[in-house]
Amino acid sequence: MGLSSEIIVVTTPTIAGYRVVRVVGPVYGMTIRSRGIGGKFVAGIQSMFGGEITSYVSELENARRESLERLMENARKVGANAVLNTDFETSDILQSTAIVFSSYGTAVVIAPIGQEEASKGRCSNCGAQNVQEARFCTKCGSALQ
Repeated sequence: MGLSSEIIVVTTPTIAGYRVVRVVGPVYGMTIRSRGIGGKFVAGIQSMFGGEITSYVSELENARRESLERLMENARKVGANAVLNTDFETSDILQSTAIVFSSYGTAVVIAPIGQEEASKGRCSNCGAQNVQEARFCTKCGSALQ
């Protein structure tokens, strides 16, 4: 997996096999979407019969994807190659005629943990140094190789 232009985005605080070299800081991606008259009409009809409102699901999937792309672009701009602890948030605005979809996390620079580091007692999950004979990492609890 090349790390030069690819941004790795995870919801976890660590990435197995990588260590955090530098914390860059918080990053976000945001989009605001509204439903057109036709979409609201279709959603209104679907809601009368119950079940999933597919027109809204489609809009939310597009909004999520767009906010994630913007998050990755903002991480790239500040020199990061990964985003940790990513989360998503939605809010209704304009009397529920529009939705704000945002994603945010911590931009970091990561580097792969080599076999040499792992053999010296370094955790392959979080990079913490452990004693040679340890079976589990003292920082994150992962099983050591």
